[in-house]
Amino acid sequence: MRGLKIGALIKSIRIQLGMSQKALAKRAKVPQSTISRIEQEERDANLSTLNKILGAISCNLVIVPLLEDSIDHIRRKQARKMAEKHVRYLKGTMNLENQQPDSSFIAELIKQEEERFMQGPNAKLWDENA
Repeated sequence: MRGLKIGALIKSIRIQLGMSQKALAKRAKVPQSTISRIEQEERDANLSTLNKILGAISCNLVIVPLLEDSIDHIRRKQARKMAEKHVRYLKGTMNLENQQPDSSFIAELIKQEEERFMQGPNAKLWDENA
């Protein structure tokens, strides 16, 4: 979660409004102990309780998923992971046959596999058992 945690945010707004925990609890129709535990981050509130509390301080609850990275970067990272997994398997097979590929060959092979995963069907990109 970015920025303030929900408990700290509720407490900050409540204090700026000059409202006690008791008054907030009464307005939200929840126990005062619930307000205290949420503000102290001792308890995770469910959405229903958060809606009541936030409504009591004239706030709306908005949940927005935020990507940590671009879609392309997420896909490329996964493609790289899958490519490395496939090349590790191939390298193990080559070791069994006493073939020792050099590191530049392995790096190029990983790069090619990564591109193959990027160009192929999305389902293969996320199939960890492939």
